[in-house]
This record gives sequence, C-alpha cells and structure tokens, in this order.
Amino acid sequence: MIIKNIEIISFGKFKNKTIDFSDGLNIICGNNESGKSTVMNFIYAMLYGFGDNRGKSASLREKYTPWDGGECEGKLTAILPDGKNITIYRKAGVAKKHDTLRIYDADTGKELSLSPEEIVGVGSDTFLKTLFIRQMSTIFTGTNDEIVQRLSNISVGGDENINFEKAVKILEGARREIQPLRGAGGFLPQISAQISELEHKRTLQEAMQKELENSRSLLHNTRQYANDAQAKYEEALTKDFTADIAHLCGRIEEKELLLNATLTEQNKSIHKNKFALAGIILSLTGVVCLFVNTLFCIFAFLLSAFCFSAKFFIKEAAKDTTIQTEEINSLKAELAKLEERKNQHEKTLEALKENAKTAQERLNSLNVKIKSLTMGLSQDTTDTLDALYEKKQALQKRLRALTFASSALSTAQEKMQRNFTPALNKKASEFFSTITEGKYSRIFSDEQFNLTIDMDIPRKSELFSGGTIDQLYLSLRLALVDMLFEDTPSCIILDQPFLQYDTTRQKNTVKLLENMTNNRQILLFTSNSEAFSNNKKIELLT
Repeated sequence: MIIKNIEIISFGKFKNKTIDFSDGLNIICGNNESGKSTVMNFIYAMLYGFGDNRGKSASLREKYTPWDGGECEGKLTAILPDGKNITIYRKAGVAKKHDTLRIYDADTGKELSLSPEEIVGVGSDTFLKTLFIRQMSTIFTGTNDEIVQRLSNISVGGDENINFEKAVKILEGARREIQPLRGAGGFLPQISAQISELEHKRTLQEAMQKELENSRSLLHNTRQYANDAQAKYEEALTKDFTADIAHLCGRIEEKELLLNATLTEQNKSIHKNKFALAGIILSLTGVVCLFVNTLFCIFAFLLSAFCFSAKFFIKEAAKDTTIQTEEINSLKAELAKLEERKNQHEKTLEALKENAKTAQERLNSLNVKIKSLTMGLSQDTTDTLDALYEKKQALQKRLRALTFASSALSTAQEKMQRNFTPALNKKASEFFSTITEGKYSRIFSDEQFNLTIDMDIPRKSELFSGGTIDQLYLSLRLALVDMLFEDTPSCIILDQPFLQYDTTRQKNTVKLLENMTNNRQILLFTSNSEAFSNNKKIELLT
C-alpha cells in the first residue's frame, strides 16, 4: 500500500487539512507540538480505526477529540498493490459500535468491502512492530504470531502465501469435524451414538424377545396342562360320575319299588289281622257270655296273647319298612354328594376351559409381539449396523491420518521458524553495520525478538547506550519490513527516529532509508529540517 494523500476533516488540532505524499522518501517537518504525531496517529486511525475505551490508556477517539468539539473524521487515499486507488472514510462515534466506515474506489466511487489486513497487508500488531515507528518506540520484544508465521512461510520457498498456520487450521478443522476436543457434535461421536442406540435397541429387543419366548413356552405349557386336565375331567364326567349316578339312581329305584311292595304287603296283613282280631273278639265275647265266671280268666289270657301277637307283627312290619326307608335315604344322600361333586367337577372344567382360552389369547398376542420384534431385528437393522461400523472405521482411520498430518506439519513449521532466524539476523546485521559504519557487524535475534550484539562474546542490547539500542531495533524493524514486504509496495512511517543519534549515524540511517525506497514509500516525521536539506520536504505547521 502506498499513501497518496490524507484529508483531516477534524482530528486533534487539525481541521480541514490535506497533505499529499509522493513515492519514495517523504520528509514531513515541523517544530515541537506542530502535529507530527497527530498526523501519524490519524494515518493509523484511518487504517485500523479509533479503538475503544476499554483499555487502561486513552483511545484515539478520546485523545484526539477535536479541540473545538465535534467528532474525529477524515479520509485516506491509497494505492493498493494491484494498482487500484481506494479511499477510506472514517468518522468516530461516541463508542466503537457507532463509528462510521466507508471504503470505496477512488476512481469510480464503488463501495468496496476490504479489511485493514487486505489494505495494508498485515494486522495492527504487526503493523506497529514493523511499518509504524512512533517516537521513542523503536524497541519492541515479544512473540508475534503473524510475523513468525509469515517469516516461516517465506523461509520455505520465498512465498509468504505458503501458510503453515492455515494448513494446520484446515487439518484441525477437518479433525474437529470428525472428533471435537470438547463439546457436542462431530461425525464420529454421532455415528458412535447411532451405533450405541441401535445396539441398545437390539439388546432390549433380544431380551424382550427372549422373555416373550419364555412366556410363550410357559403359556403353552399352561394351555397344554389346561387341555389335558380338561380332557381328564370330561372323561371323569363321562365314565365315573355319569355311571355312578346312574347306578345309584337304579339302586334307589329298586329300593323304592321294594319298599312300596313291602308297604303293600304290610297293609294287606294289617287288614287281615284286623278282621281276624275282630272275629276272635266277637267269638270270645260270645264264649265269655256263656262262661262268665270260669272261663273269664282263660279268655282274658287269650285276648292278651292275641293282642300282643298282633302288636308284634305290626311292629316288625314297621321295622322292615324303616330299614328300607333309611337305605333309600342313605342312597339319596350319597347321590346328592355325588351330584355336588359332579357340579364342582363341572365348575373346575369350566375354569380349565377359561384358562385354556385365556392362555390361547395371550399366546396369540405374544405371537404378534414376537413377530413385530422379529421384524425390528430384521436384516435391515444388521445391515445398518454393519454400514455404521464400516463408516466409523473409515472415520477413525481418517482421524488418525489428520492427527498425524497436523502433528507432522506443526513439527515442520517449528523447523521453518528456526530457519528464518539466521536470514533475519543476517539482514538486520547488514543494516546495523551500515548505520554504525561497520563497528558492529553481527547481531542475533531470538524468536521473541530479544537482541544481542556479537563482539568478543554476545552482549545483550540493554548493555549499550540508548542511541545504539534505537539503531539496533530500527535495523531489526527494517530487516523485518525487507523480508515481509520484499516484493509488495509498502509504506514505512517513522516519527522522530533520530533523537538519540549522533550526526554520523543519522546521515548513515537517512542514506539507508533512501536506498530502501525502491518499491517503498517512507514517511519520515522530523523537527530537524536542516538534516534533510537535500530532500524534498513537506512543511507542517510551525
């Protein structure tokens, strides 16, 4: 990105101020408090926004609120690497969510959707550690994932578009689609859940089917027992009870006929005895009349004997009929008991029939359930499980492959990160040697960008003077810019970088910057205009 011009509508002390920039080295001069830092921060705000109010330090919207009130507002026009002219318009609201941003084609006015990374080529953190150097802020340390990543990619084959991080993210994304590290989702857990559900369902169905089969066997035995008992009871009713009852009824009938015959004979005998007794009594009465005195005793004796014989005969006849009656009653009582047993037998038979009927109905119901379960455990279920098992194995195999690839790529990335350090150290050493006129020819930087100078032994940067430290980290920044933006048009912005430089090293640094203007734009803000008498200058407010 090359900046063509800025239009400060309202920002800090400036209002309606336009500044045009050219390619190469631009010297922006101004005395103290003339607004050099304000212009630099305006450029940053146009590119990356005004910030928010949540940090400990004041945001740009707070720090550069226009002196006469109102809101921060302005435009920046730049040329992108593809040659397109774009204009960025921003206006600060009371909070970040109320800010206004419009990016459009400077030639056609067509709205564009571009991020700061797409415009500048890097994120804000990398921008502040490379292209944007504030006053007394040359030194920086600490890891920067974007810088390390891009240098790693360049160290592979000189192509920063080779992005290990994106490749690892793609692999990790594919792996998480199969098996997330935490939380729900993922193809593998879903398939495992489906398999578990089907297996659980099949286990329940098999257990239920087994239980139903046992119940069916028990009911079958119950029905068989009821049928067998029913047959025995029906046979008993036919062979035993019917025959016994018929036999008892025959005996009772015979006894009743015999009793009737006996009673008839008794009645006849009693009548005969009555007539005979009456004749005897009449005859004896006549004899008594003739022989009243002597024969009276004989008559009385004979009369008593006859009465006693008649009474005995009647009593014996009654005794026979009583015996026969008791036998008949006994047979009837036995018949009643037999009939009672028959009735109980018939009730038991009915109960057995009902049990057999109920068992059959339950068997029919169980057969329907078993048939339904058998259909549920059909070949389709088995085929589905087989397909799920096969898919699960394929996913597990792919997961192992993705995990291995991600691990291998991360290992390769670490190796590449170690590879860029020598190249960065070499380039930074060349710049530092130019600034110091060869006094220090070699410096070292680790991945945290901590610097040491190679003398008789490596010495940490903090052991040197403030000016040397500034020059050391400026060399590192310029080396990073040279590596990160080797073939990309870029803009380096510096604010008063030479405050701790002596005249010689200042001249050497300016010469170094002039040599770096090929395909680059440098905006150098300074209060020392005399040091740049040979350069075209842009005068700021005095």
